[in-house]
Amino acid sequence: MYHPRGVYGAMPTPFKRNGDLDGGLLSELVTHFEESGINGLLVMGTAGEFALMNEAERRAVVDIVVGAAKKIELIINAGSASTRETIQLAKYVRDAGADAVVAVEPYFFHPSQEGIARHYLSIAEAVDFPVIAYNIPSFAGNRMSPDILDEFARDDRIVGLKDSEGDAAKLSEFILRSPKNFSVLVGMDSLVSSGIALGAKGMAIGSACIAPHICAEMYRALTNKKYDRAFELQKSLDHAIRAMQVGTFPAAIKYALTLQGFPAGHVRAPLQELTDAERIVVEDHLRNAGIGEELFA
Repeated sequence: MYHPRGVYGAMPTPFKRNGDLDGGLLSELVTHFEESGINGLLVMGTAGEFALMNEAERRAVVDIVVGAAKKIELIINAGSASTRETIQLAKYVRDAGADAVVAVEPYFFHPSQEGIARHYLSIAEAVDFPVIAYNIPSFAGNRMSPDILDEFARDDRIVGLKDSEGDAAKLSEFILRSPKNFSVLVGMDSLVSSGIALGAKGMAIGSACIAPHICAEMYRALTNKKYDRAFELQKSLDHAIRAMQVGTFPAAIKYALTLQGFPAGHVRAPLQELTDAERIVVEDHLRNAGIGEELFA
């Protein structure tokens, strides 16, 4: 059974100026990330604007990404508000050849913790494939309690949890209460070093796309217990985090990649592109992080 471990970039989905999916740029980004030193990609997560795509477009992204990948691991989000719809797309992700399916927690409505647990257990049962839960209450409007891990332990096809809540104490509890061989992935960029030091198996974050080398080195330092070096790198990463938070997320991630020579397209409406003033702020943060210094010479 696949169990994620290491550095996963939450990659953006490129769109053309008119809002159409840009399959060519998407394929080129996968090729770029294969050479960047990270272990894998989280596809169509929050940074991937999945909620702004219809079913056909999401399937097209699956086909393009799987077709372009040669060696990088692929964790692809099939989540939607409905268990039924999530299962349908999860089966497509499985059949396409991804390594695992990740599913954002149900959103808009507010199911109980039991309902959320049943959601993931139903996916695992129906798809018979590695499933990763995705806790991101700031976007989904729902949150998972660490108690849910007792339910997840009933099915070893639920192999992990990406926690993007940003609560350090809760992240620690998720890690401590994890079932055997369960992978907690830190999804809040600012908590990466502390989370992995506590026992998280890896990170799945947007800043790993704009600073992959920093994240890869930080992960190696943490796994080798070189904590001083890891915390130095976290300080550099913090500048990249500030960069990607400028403007309407994830416009700054796309701009930062484009600045580095890897065009990532446009955001889709109603999201907005960065203003000229916001681009300057992103450039300042990247410079402070030591990313693409040759761009600012």
